[in-house]
Amino acid sequence: MVKILRLSFINFKMSIKDFRTIMFMFITPLTVILGINLMVSKGDYTVDSNIAFNVKDKGTYGEEILKEMNISENIFYDEEDKALELLERNEVVAVYQIPEDFTEKIKNGEKPGIQSFKREEGNTTLAFELNLEDEINERIRDEILLKNGIIGDRSELLNYRTRTKVINLNENKVDSKFALAMMMIIYFILLSSSSMGEKMVGMKKQNILSRAMSTANAGYEILGSLCLSIFVLQVAVNLAILFTAKIIIGFTITSFYIALANIMLTSLFSITFTMFMTRVFEEQGVVSFAAIIFSIASIFLSLISLKSEVFPKVPFVIKNIGKITPTYWLLDSVKTLNLFPNAVIVLLMIAALFSAGSYKLKSFVNRV
Repeated sequence: MVKILRLSFINFKMSIKDFRTIMFMFITPLTVILGINLMVSKGDYTVDSNIAFNVKDKGTYGEEILKEMNISENIFYDEEDKALELLERNEVVAVYQIPEDFTEKIKNGEKPGIQSFKREEGNTTLAFELNLEDEINERIRDEILLKNGIIGDRSELLNYRTRTKVINLNENKVDSKFALAMMMIIYFILLSSSSMGEKMVGMKKQNILSRAMSTANAGYEILGSLCLSIFVLQVAVNLAILFTAKIIIGFTITSFYIALANIMLTSLFSITFTMFMTRVFEEQGVVSFAAIIFSIASIFLSLISLKSEVFPKVPFVIKNIGKITPTYWLLDSVKTLNLFPNAVIVLLMIAALFSAGSYKLKSFVNRV
């Protein structure tokens, strides 16, 4: 263990001398985090003043839902021309038209269609549309409960809905900007596998690894020290990114130990994944390409699994594929502020990759 620490310190000192690489590791993720936050912040508009509504609904649900969403301005009743006039004058970014059969369809357990008119540029209505969909789904659910006799009368719906909302508020403890920053940090750590893979293949081709193996150091000591030095550097740089983003954006780090644990787990997975990919392909370009594809695919599939309600048309099988990626368990850990069983699952993946990547290491590095 002492030898591994000594070799790790030597590797770490060599790594920090590459100032350009360290700055790239720091600036690129930070710039993306700040850029995405800026775009999201621009979308944090007041719905009242940026969206108009034309209500044609013959029932009551159209008006009730708007009140529930605290919308009180730019509401027109069967006056489509006036609503569209605001859009033409660029006073609103979108006009939503609630149809005549809006209430009727909901009472029949059907999802009504809402027509929208939008400007091509500067449209930031996705958050509103998701909230509107939630409100509609909630009322459809209420009608189904009533229709099937699960709830006796409408007076019970208020108590049921109140209990549901209290639970959701208690569970929603994570600062959304903190969660976004952590997601991008996890993504960029995984993406760094491509550059690490190129570096390891390059060290093999330049006989750096084979010369190290010819010393008294065991294979696991050399590989362990290399991984440990990269691990310490990655954790340090990404913690710096997190705290810098916190200072600039002003979000709350909901749980530091959760953030630290997930950064460490992501780094370990990235390193062991690189080792495994290097053993499989042994070519710089192929290793780099495979790592990039894996990073993008794992984030995409994980988001589908975590936000399955946002992707209702995605097949069930695809929604569950994300659960076999480490990214799913890492992002879920940040979202729920839990390490168990998430950390255990990711550690098992890391152990499997490390075993595969370090198996018969000497024969690998000496192979031409």
